Amino acid sequence: MIRMKTFFIIMVYIVMLAFLSGCFGAPLVEEKGGKKPPAEEKVEEAQKELNNIDLQQLSPIQEEVHQLHLIMNNLTGWGQLGKYKDKSGSGWNAIASYLAGENSLVDRVYDITAKIDSQTLKQDLEAFALAFEKAYERKDIDLLLLAHRIVHDLDYWVFNYKTVSGGSRNYWGVTITLEGDKASAREVFNLK
Repeated sequence: MIRMKTFFIIMVYIVMLAFLSGCFGAPLVEEKGGKKPPAEEKVEEAQKELNNIDLQQLSPIQEEVHQLHLIMNNLTGWGQLGKYKDKSGSGWNAIASYLAGENSLVDRVYDITAKIDSQTLKQDLEAFALAFEKAYERKDIDLLLLAHRIVHDLDYWVFNYKTVSGGSRNYWGVTITLEGDKASAREVFNLK
């Protein structure tokens, strides 16, 4: 009787986990994923790229990258991907609002790239903006998730490496800055 009760409780947990995974739009395992953090040498190399940015502009750039990451967290994080399954749903309207107007996310990215010399950082930021735009055009959840992961890795592992508190320190390994030519961010340029 006790074994049957234990078995029943375990089955209830498994069913609840499967249900919650489906309710939140993406498998829970995928959201907790990530790669092993980058080698310290790679992070240090990326940090040196920041030394070439005018000191008066560095702090606002770091904050802007962090704000872009927060926007992506709100749009795609914490189980939000499910709202993009309906290609004509309100989720995509939220994406459209970040592509239009004077506060365009893409324009904000190009404002940042104009202030930095590092080609890899520019490419990563441009890949983020392009993935975001193409995700909306194609209603492609995978591209939206890639855009989020690009800005996540830039925020946590490059621009704000020493100052990030809280949040997920997952590393997705998608930026050109940290992964080189094999990075997923590089593939975005083939979408033009």
